Amino acid sequence: MKLDFKGIFPILGVSALVSTLLLAGCAPRVYVEQDSAAQFTGYHSYAWVSPSLAGPVRDPILDSQILEDRVQRAVAADLKTRGYLAAPAAGSADFLVTYHTVSKQKIESGGAGMGFGFVDAFPRGFGGAVIMAPPVESREEGTLMLDVIDGKSKRLVWRGWTSGWLNQDNYTDQAVAAAVQQIFDKFPAH
Repeated sequence: MKLDFKGIFPILGVSALVSTLLLAGCAPRVYVEQDSAAQFTGYHSYAWVSPSLAGPVRDPILDSQILEDRVQRAVAADLKTRGYLAAPAAGSADFLVTYHTVSKQKIESGGAGMGFGFVDAFPRGFGGAVIMAPPVESREEGTLMLDVIDGKSKRLVWRGWTSGWLNQDNYTDQAVAAAVQQIFDKFPAH
């Protein structure tokens, strides 16, 4: 018995492409803005700067020393794998890194639903259409933002952020490390 796989490979190729597109649609989006005049090629060392607390803590889950430590560890590990060195002091670093978090309520709607049916109540029956209100769901959405500040000018030169990955139920070391990596994947190489 001879097996013929020629007809299966195009189907597998299409399945792989569809799966990849679906997974890409589920991946968190990363946004970036940068100073077009910044010279990232001169950056070789960094230092961590704690974020300033400019007001009262709004969300103790997102504004905690525990989360700051997690972000700092994730940033240090990620930048090390990219070849950046930790400077002994902020004054000797080529760039400084800090972070911010924001939490907000996000309301989502699935869109209106519609149903149509026939009832055989009369000799000829009748049909009816029903338009249902859309289901509405409210959830907490978190944003992690990483800032890169030039070591000499002390100006913000790069910012990357992602939303939706963080909520009060999940801000583990792994989730923070994954978000930091996704954000720094957009950082210009040195």
